[in-house]
Amino acid sequence: MIKAIIFDLDGTAIPNEENGMPSQRLKETVAKAKQQVKVSVATGRPISNALHILQSLKITSPCVIAGGTQIIDPITLETLWKKELSADQVREIITIAKAYPYDVWISNQNNASPAIEKIAIQPEQIIFIMTVSKKDTKIIVQKLAQIPDISTHEVISWTPDHLDIHITHKDATKKHALEELLKLENLAKENIMAVGDANNDLPLFEVAGFKVAMGNGSDRLKEAADYITDSVEEDGLAKAIEKKLSLSVRY
Repeated sequence: MIKAIIFDLDGTAIPNEENGMPSQRLKETVAKAKQQVKVSVATGRPISNALHILQSLKITSPCVIAGGTQIIDPITLETLWKKELSADQVREIITIAKAYPYDVWISNQNNASPAIEKIAIQPEQIIFIMTVSKKDTKIIVQKLAQIPDISTHEVISWTPDHLDIHITHKDATKKHALEELLKLENLAKENIMAVGDANNDLPLFEVAGFKVAMGNGSDRLKEAADYITDSVEEDGLAKAIEKKLSLSVRY
């Protein structure tokens, strides 16, 4: 029995673009779903760049933020759980990134800037290497693999034919955060419906009884899914929720 739904944002709840926002249909579907189940979000975005979307959807249940490094109450903004990269890991990551021209976004900073401008002096939750060419992504990920106890995920960039690299502690993926969230909410794996579009949602699928991939999702995610819905442009998330919960929304 589904008691909670947790979904990704970019490419799932919103178009994969810088200023993407939820459709009216999704907002209405989420409002109806909340009458039956808990509704939560699991996103790679830091809270500074996700809160306006959570507020648009009127999400009130705890959410997985910053790629699985943090669980936050979206109403009080209290941190309920977190797992950080050490200062040494951050320095090694930034050192690798400095060999390339790409912008880097660290934790809750307001914006990205070239790695050469970054000063790594403290633990951080997540590091994003932004808008990387596919060729360089492969090389950078291989270099990052030499750093102990980190996890990297390649995610579709807002810029076509490019990728973003998300880097967290190895124990701070969406899987680890969702496991902690289940404890907080007293839920079991079989109670969870998870929806995503990218490979960084594969860990989320490991802790979900019912797994849904978006029509625009990666091939690997679709292979792991129990159900494939329509694309984000076709309101696939709303349709999947409506189908699973037998909701009636007039569209």
